[in-house]
Amino acid sequence: MKKQNQKSIRAVQIIDSLDAGGGERMAVNLANSLSSQIEASCLMVTRKEGLLRQEVSEKVNYIFLSKKKAVDFKALKKAKRFIKKHQITHLHAHSTSFFFATLLKISCPHLKLIWHDHYGESENLANRPKSILRISSIFFNSIIAVNQKLEDWSLKYLFTKNVNYVKNFTTKNTEIREGSSNLLIKNKYKHHLIQVANIRPQKDHLNILKALQLLSKESIKLHLLGQYNKDDQHYKNLKQSIKDLDVENQVEFYGSVENVQLYLKEADLAILSSRSEGLPLALLEYAMAQKPVVLTDVGQCAEVVGEHAKLVKPNHHHALAKAIIEYLSDPILAERDALNLYQRVRAEYGEEAIINKLLKIYEKA
Repeated sequence: MKKQNQKSIRAVQIIDSLDAGGGERMAVNLANSLSSQIEASCLMVTRKEGLLRQEVSEKVNYIFLSKKKAVDFKALKKAKRFIKKHQITHLHAHSTSFFFATLLKISCPHLKLIWHDHYGESENLANRPKSILRISSIFFNSIIAVNQKLEDWSLKYLFTKNVNYVKNFTTKNTEIREGSSNLLIKNKYKHHLIQVANIRPQKDHLNILKALQLLSKESIKLHLLGQYNKDDQHYKNLKQSIKDLDVENQVEFYGSVENVQLYLKEADLAILSSRSEGLPLALLEYAMAQKPVVLTDVGQCAEVVGEHAKLVKPNHHHALAKAIIEYLSDPILAERDALNLYQRVRAEYGEEAIINKLLKIYEKA
């Protein structure tokens, strides 16, 4: 039900791609959720479509710009026609799409521009490039940060002082759902760990691989879900490490997949071995799948899980292995923590409260 003061809001989420990353998924979730809350909810993808395209609601007005370069006048013209057609009032730019959104704001000054910061390496903010972002921030009406460190960083370095910390949130689509079984390639192994994270350095897959080697006698298989490029050097290094650690038979790569919840349902434990995070959407998905979680204490992870998961220091594979064994050897504890974490996340990271906060930001922008 749209409230009177929300009828005038016509917002477009802007994202560079629809690959299955956290920022991309949040852009889609917001567009879908807002479709029943405001006059018009739209989604603009600038550079690349991807797996998440099929998750965009039919109620969302969608456009793909096929942008080829940083300043693409053809894409800008196409975007401006879309904005005019749908009488857009608010640009909600996610992550690196801020520059394209800034160009739109300059050419259409009446638009309100909100930038949503999903930066994942919050433990490495000192080295974050900021020159173009800082200049662009002159045109931001508001900033949304997904964790406290990012909020503090924006207040310190960017011109916009209207900065808000807004948690990532779960949707009804992340609840346990019915569907195909036997999606995980289990072979002869007794225990199955799952990690949902794109293959990139900050996710520190080597950490969980080293832990897996320590647990080689425990009949454990690791299932890795997330985008990777076979030609990428980091992926090649990871594959070599798997050989060197002699865990080739215990590791399975799946790439980006549809219906992550169906894969989670088949696993025994969910893992996040990252060296740096913001507020990882994968963690919320783990909780909503009611899986016991072992994870590194980075970003907002401790705030999310409270006492209902196994937290270890980043880059400590011995501690990671120990935490995994503690859950596998005590299924009652694992089940209790999984249920408590589910209830905690559902209460504190639910859709309604976060959308209401976002609407207030839109109204004040």
